[in-house]
Amino acid sequence: MAECQDLLEIQLASETNNQPKQKHIITFMDRKWYNAAAEGRINQFKDYTEPLDLLRTANKNTVLHVHITAVKKETEESIEFVKLVISKCSSLLVEPNIKGETPLHIAARFGHKNIVECLVDNIKKAQHEDLERGAEASISEKMLKTTSPDEDTALHEAVRNNHPQVVETLIRENPEFANIANAAGESPLYLAAVRENNSIASKILEICPSPAYIGPKGRTALHEAVISKDKDLTRKILDKNNSLTKEQDKKGWTPLHYASYFNLIPIVEMLLADDNKSAAYIGDNHERKPLHIAIICGKSHLKVMKKIMSDCPDCCELTDNRGRNILHFAVESGSFKGVQIITEEPSLANLINQKDKEGNTPVHLVAAFGFEECSLTEHHLVDIKAVNNKNLTALDVVLERKDESYEPLGFTERDLRRVGYKRGRPLVQLKEREQAKIDDKFISELKKASKSHQIVATLIATVTFTAGFTLPGGYNQDGHDEGTAILTRRSAFKTFLITDTLALAFSISVMLIHFLLTLSRNKRKFFFLFFWAFVFTIVAMMLMMVAFMAAVYAVMPHSSSGLRAAIWVIGSCLALLCFYMLKVTLPEI
Repeated sequence: MAECQDLLEIQLASETNNQPKQKHIITFMDRKWYNAAAEGRINQFKDYTEPLDLLRTANKNTVLHVHITAVKKETEESIEFVKLVISKCSSLLVEPNIKGETPLHIAARFGHKNIVECLVDNIKKAQHEDLERGAEASISEKMLKTTSPDEDTALHEAVRNNHPQVVETLIRENPEFANIANAAGESPLYLAAVRENNSIASKILEICPSPAYIGPKGRTALHEAVISKDKDLTRKILDKNNSLTKEQDKKGWTPLHYASYFNLIPIVEMLLADDNKSAAYIGDNHERKPLHIAIICGKSHLKVMKKIMSDCPDCCELTDNRGRNILHFAVESGSFKGVQIITEEPSLANLINQKDKEGNTPVHLVAAFGFEECSLTEHHLVDIKAVNNKNLTALDVVLERKDESYEPLGFTERDLRRVGYKRGRPLVQLKEREQAKIDDKFISELKKASKSHQIVATLIATVTFTAGFTLPGGYNQDGHDEGTAILTRRSAFKTFLITDTLALAFSISVMLIHFLLTLSRNKRKFFFLFFWAFVFTIVAMMLMMVAFMAAVYAVMPHSSSGLRAAIWVIGSCLALLCFYMLKVTLPEI
């Protein structure tokens, strides 16, 4: 007995003398038997006469657990070893380890199909023998025994580790496997769907008459099939149980909500087919319907929006818990194509001036968000004078805005004057609001850029100033023209003098402007001065380039016409590049 199992007793004395000593028994398997079980050495166990259920590792694994875990590839020898162990101690079939895992769980986890079949056959045989002896025994209870604390069945293990053959073996032997959820609330079918394993999910649907579809957070296998964008699995689940289209998760979303969100038009068509249209009328926790979700997602989801509106036209009348209809949602999401589609539908004319719980019509939202190119303000049915719960019209909302101008919203200056007069606000305040468009953050960025611009302007001024006293070609040393430039009569030299002087003037102007910027407290004036300083800097750079080309051209002999032409071409390209940069930048500013 000492050969098959060693028991080590450790007595731990408490630090307190009054407390009794505690005794812990640590179990371990002798190396000889552990290695024999792992390697499947049948001969070593044939003559073993002691009870095999006493051979346990520290984690309470039996020789059956050890062998099945160690098997890399199933062979006839491994099957024979399992049969031998079972014949010597049949109770090991359902004996759990410290985690509550039976040998069937281990075999299913590693995909040992033949071992699974062997274990199932022996469990059934043991069931028959128990019944013959008159004992009450349940094959379901033995085979479906779950692990702790995860409460996974052997089928969960096979599905999670993607072993379709083992899955088929288990559910054919006992379809009840497919009806059990683990501690996380995952049914085997849900687990297959969430892992996008179509073949296993299809096999469960094919064999089991009524499998469980449940999953955590209120989701079902159909939810996960839609989220995985699996059209084939979605169709198979719907064929088996189309009532799942109405199931809501913890957010209140049905599969149709997810199909609308992910823009899955083929799946939307499946979910709305036949008698499933009621799913379009189910709201989530905020009473948002699938149609609302499609509209929120913008113009990319217009096909889904049109499909739901076509199949369930009366769901267009439904609102969310804020009282907002689909036109409110279209405006709120910036889907102006959606606005156009809705407003062009005669049967939806009532939505144009419908108010939400705050009294805002869709036009109030247009005014609040400052959307451009929105056709709603031009619609002939729009009531622009409608007031919300704060007694504000859409035009009043425009005036309340502090970061956008009124011009893109389709309201005339005459309208604004009328509203401004009614509310005692002069139109001058609009100019102040326009000035607020240039916010403090933008001005601070310009102030940082101003320092680098000053350095550039100073360099240009230094170079052009120096060039004015070191003229190309030099000076006359004798005669009545002593001290004058030698190349005075050349056109290129005259061009050099003019462009160099202009470059110096522009660069000094830039330096002066940046000096004035430090004294400016008006945002609009600051931006105006910074803009012209930027333009003058670019112009000064272009003039400096032209002055350089003219100076080089003036001192080159006529015999070097090819070199002179090359210099002009290079210089012209650089000047054109500067001009192009200026042209591109000015509209953005």
